[in-house]
Amino acid sequence: MSSFNLVRKNGLPWYDCLLILGLILAPMTELRVWKVGPSELLCVLWSARYVRSFFRDGLRHFLPRFWFFFYLTLIAGTVYCLLLYPGESSGLEGLLTWFFMLFVSLGIYMGLKQRSLRNIHRILESVCIGSAVWYLFLLAYSRLVSTHFMGARIWYAGVRFTGGGTNPHQMAILSLGLMFVSFYFLARVKLSWPKKLMHLLLMGINFNFLSLTRSTTAWMALFAALAVGAMLLVLQRRGTTRGRQVTVALLIMIGAVALAFGAGLFYDRFYQWVAKDSNGLGRFELFAHILEPLQKNFLFGLGDGTHSNHGVSEFHNTYLEIIGMTGLIGVVLFVVFTVFLFRSLGTDPFLLLTPFAFYIYGLAGFGMRRLPFWVLTVTLLVIAEKILVDEEGIFRSRRMVFKILNRDASL
Repeated sequence: MSSFNLVRKNGLPWYDCLLILGLILAPMTELRVWKVGPSELLCVLWSARYVRSFFRDGLRHFLPRFWFFFYLTLIAGTVYCLLLYPGESSGLEGLLTWFFMLFVSLGIYMGLKQRSLRNIHRILESVCIGSAVWYLFLLAYSRLVSTHFMGARIWYAGVRFTGGGTNPHQMAILSLGLMFVSFYFLARVKLSWPKKLMHLLLMGINFNFLSLTRSTTAWMALFAALAVGAMLLVLQRRGTTRGRQVTVALLIMIGAVALAFGAGLFYDRFYQWVAKDSNGLGRFELFAHILEPLQKNFLFGLGDGTHSNHGVSEFHNTYLEIIGMTGLIGVVLFVVFTVFLFRSLGTDPFLLLTPFAFYIYGLAGFGMRRLPFWVLTVTLLVIAEKILVDEEGIFRSRRMVFKILNRDASL
């Protein structure tokens, strides 16, 4: 047996270390040469082994269908922008960034489909543990030795933890996603008490990393997802469908009453909270320029680039960036993709929390252009589909047993 197929003691091929290390190192963008860093290289190498399978399977799944048409729209917008507004376009660099996301997404989906659910859980646990250990090391290194590691700065402006990145957003998204991955393990996976304590500790460590990034956007996403998670836990304890419906209705009524009587107070507190961020109110000024790319190309946008503030800045909002990049066609594709994604993840609502947090993050950031967004989202999508297949298999087995028992009883 070649080393290419050697299996570790926990049942995972050594080859999977490429994916695990690739995700762990995702925040370390200052180690890149042009657009390629250790994270990008490792994930591409891992994905290359599996992505070719999509050429055999065609476009039957919504994930490759989304990427195929979304990327074609992106190419059209980029060409249009280069011809008429070249100063706003990121050109080939932007197209390569999105092709990388496409390539890794499809490779991860196909590769993990070939793994068992237990092995996928082991991969995620390895990422959670490895990420905590590595960034705790960098944190201690920055305090005791230097604020730079191999030329990559560990702190942004000396006060925001980046983990080796050009900005703290990659670190914030990775920590945010892994927090809710551990939450999923605690809520849904059968664990021993040591494993439960481990995931509680990992949640605490990632919470600490998140706080050190000082990302207002990440805090907003965290608390919104925690509120949804708390509601899911309450609903989980309501055994009957009727009980869950009553609980949901009650929560909606409480929220509506609180909003009706406290809208002004909520707005004031929210405004003050956003104003504390040095870039907070400036983001709203950038959002106001959304009509500019639509006026230039309403149908398929202007491709990746800087389309806010007369072509000087990005929108720093996932949904406005998609509008500017891909126009009406891209928005429709993204909405359809989101509906299919959340419907698939609805197999187990606790799988929704990580993508939900990413989507909330998108209100003031561009999480879709970050590697952890796609790796974690696609991994959770594969888990959801495997859970559904397992449940259907159990259901078919029970039906078969029931038929056999009925046949024997009739003899």
